[in-house]
Amino acid sequence: MTIVSTHNLSVSRNNSPILQAPDLEITAGDRIGIAGGNGSGKTTLLRVLAGLEPVTSGQVRFGCAAHEITLVHQQPWLFRGSVLANVEYGLAARRVGRTERRRQATAWLEQLGGSYLLGRDVQGLSAGERRRVALARALAIEPGLLLLDEPLAEIDEAGVEAIGSVLARLENTAVVIASPVELPEGFVERSIEVVAPRDSA
Repeated sequence: MTIVSTHNLSVSRNNSPILQAPDLEITAGDRIGIAGGNGSGKTTLLRVLAGLEPVTSGQVRFGCAAHEITLVHQQPWLFRGSVLANVEYGLAARRVGRTERRRQATAWLEQLGGSYLLGRDVQGLSAGERRRVALARALAIEPGLLLLDEPLAEIDEAGVEAIGSVLARLENTAVVIASPVELPEGFVERSIEVVAPRDSA
């Protein structure tokens, strides 16, 4: 099943092109890497795929509902309070019972190597720990399309391995990862590269 596809996609701001993307077709279970230097439009492409960025020209076709798409930003925002409450947030919004959402939130944190964070408040977390909490929160709602902007930045080697293992097991979720650096071998199944438009600043 195609979750989202693009054709001849471009985005401009103030009459200046900021993204000219290769055509994409993303299906359930895909793991795709988006490579490119700073200013190439990687984050803009993720925002387009999330339905958050209007396109200037070209086509974007969605085969899933907006609530099935989750974008984890490179500097994720967390709610005040506990790590556990943050991971449970999406489940609570979907009216999952307290006991079950706690079980699921705990399980996702453990899979990502973050079980030691369970009793912590989000204040005082390192940047890498914040990323791990935000990823657990996203995974807990089992999105159809998971968009990750530089998810491995400031993550230690054990964390990278844990994240890769979790993503590899997501049979029904398409994962798109934007990264300015090469991802570990086997982390994605295929990669595409976006290049900064020639007449961009």
